[in-house]
Amino acid sequence: MSKAAPQKVAVLGAGPIGLEAALYAKAAGFTVAVYDRGAIADHIRQWGHVRMFTPFGVNATSLGLKALLREKPNRTLPAATDIITGREFRDAYLVPLGETEQLLESLQQETTVLHVGRVTKGFRLLVRAAKGQERIDTADFVLDCTGTFSTPKWLGDAGIPAVGELTARSQIAFNIDDIPGERKAHYAGRSIALIGDGYSAATTICALAALAVEHSATWVFWITRGARGQPLPRIANDPFKERDRLAVKANSLATRCDGNLEFHPQTVLDEVVSHGPDKGFSIAGRSNGKPISYSVERVIANVGYRPDLNLRVEGPGYFVLGAKSRDAGFLLRDGFEQIRQVFATITGNARLDLYDKKAA
Repeated sequence: MSKAAPQKVAVLGAGPIGLEAALYAKAAGFTVAVYDRGAIADHIRQWGHVRMFTPFGVNATSLGLKALLREKPNRTLPAATDIITGREFRDAYLVPLGETEQLLESLQQETTVLHVGRVTKGFRLLVRAAKGQERIDTADFVLDCTGTFSTPKWLGDAGIPAVGELTARSQIAFNIDDIPGERKAHYAGRSIALIGDGYSAATTICALAALAVEHSATWVFWITRGARGQPLPRIANDPFKERDRLAVKANSLATRCDGNLEFHPQTVLDEVVSHGPDKGFSIAGRSNGKPISYSVERVIANVGYRPDLNLRVEGPGYFVLGAKSRDAGFLLRDGFEQIRQVFATITGNARLDLYDKKAA
């Protein structure tokens, strides 16, 4: 009797969770196809100038480190305790990981999965390659690791777009812009509305405050939905000191309103109207129930992201991993644990754990 062929896992997304999931699948004996509509960890490249608040050792796995060092034993990697930028993480770990022998043949960059459908045994995927050709691929399991980076949340109240937002969206910065670097000239000496109260907004407000010291004509309206006081709640005994330092600094700016900064909490937006490319915006809403309006030259919306559920298929065999599976507070180590649990479920072996805890 011939031996059954290995089951196939389709991994959607070649970010950090997608690559690690593919590596784990290979180690567990599955065949793997990894699809990404862009390049490896392209969303990390977009905020690559930002320093991560988790150390490298928390963001890498034993499987990943072994794969890299197996091919190049003398490879230089960050130390486990190093706090590195997103770009350094991508260049030193993620891109080389995708280029390892284990993953290179499985990786299909610039390849978009358009639809996923369930059949009697497994799934059918409608796939479009880089040159536009479409085809049908099949898989026994689908791991959706596509993240949320391409779908920012809406700015309006009740989770819908504000008036004018759909038209203005292409002119709003939703990512963490490189304000001290390549985007300095875009913001220096400008009036800016920053919307959001998470760690991304905290990173941005700190950069804008520093810019305002250097360019005194810079003025920032920091708009949040939360109550007055500290916009970022501090985590007691936070194990990640860089995260706590960021919260302290952003909260201090909100409290003192230094650096040409106005802090406007308890504010919801009803209108975000663009007057045309590089011609400014009119913003209107309610602050603590009272009407407010601003005229600004730039809008930065660090409001978080929402999952795109267009590909999602309900039922067994389809798993959502990574940031897409959780609204907020996701860390890469959470994703690694998700990967372990998924393959314990797929294999029916609750004890399956391919990570070397000592090496991680």
